[in-house]
Amino acid sequence: MKTNQFSLSMIVAAMLTLTACSDRNQSDEQTPLQQQQSQPAQTISLPLKNPSFEESDQFVKGWGFSQHAGEPAYEVSIDTTDSADGKNSYRIERKLVQAWGMINQWLPLDSTVGKSIKLSAMIKSEALGPKGFDLSLVFRKANKKFISEISSEIVTGNREWQRIEVTAVVPAKAAHLQITAVLNDAGTAWLDDVQLTLVDKP
Repeated sequence: MKTNQFSLSMIVAAMLTLTACSDRNQSDEQTPLQQQQSQPAQTISLPLKNPSFEESDQFVKGWGFSQHAGEPAYEVSIDTTDSADGKNSYRIERKLVQAWGMINQWLPLDSTVGKSIKLSAMIKSEALGPKGFDLSLVFRKANKKFISEISSEIVTGNREWQRIEVTAVVPAKAAHLQITAVLNDAGTAWLDDVQLTLVDKP
């Protein structure tokens, strides 16, 4: 009887040892996959012209400005007294009733379809109406026809400098990206330290 009990104990011990070894082997096999899944996405900074408005004087170098229609309704300038990064910031104030006034910059898109692009900037506001000020990613075809637009949260009222961002996946047939900062209401807004990054999964 003792012999049988001893044999059973040895068998159970051997099975437990084999199970432990098997679990370790499976864990070792899963480790590379788990490590790959846990790798962070790669972030690549995309070049912008004059992103902190340091190269400008009375003109906003590298950026274009437009408004909805009619006579000039906005005062736009480089502010050398208030900034979030460096010495300068961009300032826009609505003087006459108008639907929108927009600062923008165009970039070509090359082999980025399906990847994520994030636009962010430091923004300050003063007495902005409910339609406020926002950032947008506007995707266009090779002929510059509109495809889609994704906008950030709207900044309203009075706010000190804060970073606002918007992220979008580059749609099919997109050949151009237009980044915009738009004042949609009464008030004054400041823009600084604009950043554009491409997020690529490993």
